[in-house]
Amino acid sequence: MALNAITRLPMSFVRASVMTVCFFLLPLGAAAAENSKPNIVFLLADDLGGSDLHCYGHPYSRTPHIDSLAKDGTRFMQFCAMGATCCPTRTALMTSKFPATYATYTANGGFGDRVTITALLKKHGYATGHFGKWHIGPETKPGTYGIDSISSDDDSVKGADRKKKLSDDRGRDATIYDAAIKFIEKHKDGPFYVNVWGHVSHNPINPVDGLVQRWSNLKVKDSDFPAPMRAKFAAVRESGGDVDDAMRRYLADVESLDDSVGRLLKRLDELGLRENTIVVFSTDQGADMTKAGNGGLRDNQMGFNGQLRGGKHTHWEGGVRVPWILRWPGHVPAERTDEQSVLSGLDWLPTLCSIVGVKINAAEFDGEDTSAAWLGKGPQVRSKPLLWKSSNPASEALIREDNWKLRYPIRKKDGVIELYNLATDPTESKNLATEHPDIAKTLTAKVQAWVATLPKEYNKTDDKLD
Repeated sequence: MALNAITRLPMSFVRASVMTVCFFLLPLGAAAAENSKPNIVFLLADDLGGSDLHCYGHPYSRTPHIDSLAKDGTRFMQFCAMGATCCPTRTALMTSKFPATYATYTANGGFGDRVTITALLKKHGYATGHFGKWHIGPETKPGTYGIDSISSDDDSVKGADRKKKLSDDRGRDATIYDAAIKFIEKHKDGPFYVNVWGHVSHNPINPVDGLVQRWSNLKVKDSDFPAPMRAKFAAVRESGGDVDDAMRRYLADVESLDDSVGRLLKRLDELGLRENTIVVFSTDQGADMTKAGNGGLRDNQMGFNGQLRGGKHTHWEGGVRVPWILRWPGHVPAERTDEQSVLSGLDWLPTLCSIVGVKINAAEFDGEDTSAAWLGKGPQVRSKPLLWKSSNPASEALIREDNWKLRYPIRKKDGVIELYNLATDPTESKNLATEHPDIAKTLTAKVQAWVATLPKEYNKTDDKLD
């Protein structure tokens, strides 16, 4: 009876009704498809030590909000930064290209015609933002690298003025996180990608007294730390510094970063974005272990890389092995620690492209898709080696393949070839080059072949902001 009634309606009315239904259904379907793409929040610290977070083994630090990311997601223990200083690491993250392949230091010259993760995501419907440290090119106007909203203070704060302008009662990264939260609120309907690249714990470390007071009862016990850190303490004391005071200020700085992270995570929850947002926390390289005896009190450089050798300015494990914490509820396993997968900053671009469905030519990039490791489908077995070299034709080069890491000095005066098995010797204390000549020969040939492809000359670099 009802069907007969419908068939008696004028066809113009039926067509209009069907079109009305389609009008409401199709946008909803399109919106659902668009919103199925995860939002991406990339939290990057500056010079934070590989063991500065409580969840990575610091005996004193208080980082409950960052630690919560590890509890609700996965903590990777063999993530490699691809630079010994700030700019090269950021270059690898943004472009998935080895930093040494750029003839001009990218903080000065930018990325040229090489594509960035932000440009790729922008073309696929993402709103893009960058807040905080830049150091990846001379241009910071909106639209650079496909980034809609850019707020950087690299060029506007220098010297003593930097201490003042980067200070806040809540910590020096607080305003950066404020801006990122506003961006998230504006683009809450997604999808969005945002870099939140802070200054903690780069020198100068000068937190306000209110933050330092939280640590007033701290007394450093040397036996709570391994040998590299005890050597740093000794150097600071020898130069007339106060290790207790330096540690209090350093940990106050780190705690202020955790406070800011907590505010951002809380806002994601309030906006209902937790489930569909990938949140990553990392740092650009390890803590500086080389300057503790030369201004340790001034800079309060108490960053901690655990037992690992070296730190910032080196390509030893203390310089390149950094935290990588990943949360994506329902996709990334919670309360998981991945000890085996070897990931790198080069992999950020191809992995995100794989996850959000952006097609790329993998051969054009130096990193690889590590989404299987992200999603807990097994340890990452790399198909490409990792390679390090600074922007200097005469500088040493290093290669990591599987668990083997080889240091290749370009000049004889810089020492001999060194080979380490990181599975049994993560502190790089025993050179195995003479015991495993075949492995040393194979890796040397590979690193030599790579060096031969690099620029023969580099334009003058400027690492003042590192």
